[in-house]
Amino acid sequence: MNTKVTSVLLALGCAASLVACSSNDDKFVEELKAAGFGTIGEPRSESEKKSKKIGKRTVKSSQKVLEVTVRVKGCDLEFEKVSGQSGYWLDELHVNGQEPDWPGYPENLKQQDVVALLAGNQPKPAGFDTCYKPDQA
Repeated sequence: MNTKVTSVLLALGCAASLVACSSNDDKFVEELKAAGFGTIGEPRSESEKKSKKIGKRTVKSSQKVLEVTVRVKGCDLEFEKVSGQSGYWLDELHVNGQEPDWPGYPENLKQQDVVALLAGNQPKPAGFDTCYKPDQA
């Protein structure tokens, strides 16, 4: 009898964790939609594990990072956020299967902020000109 109860509880726990994960993904997509982004890809996630030595002990931690690719003006931009925390950031620009470095952009960009960023005179990463289409949404 105990084995059946344990199995049911384990199954319910796994199902609840899957619902919680997809819920965070869905919330991130909704957050991007609320910011004005229209063409939003499927959310994905990865876990980042860290360990830190404190005295004789090693403290391990893990955090889940959510990623979503959004198309703006012909460019694929990858946004990221830490699951369970507010705010997100522009992480990467994807150009022809490459991810050129483009650091230093502010967090929580709305769609019009990204459009202004793409159209502005700031230095752009290599390959940017091949994807940027100012006449697209």
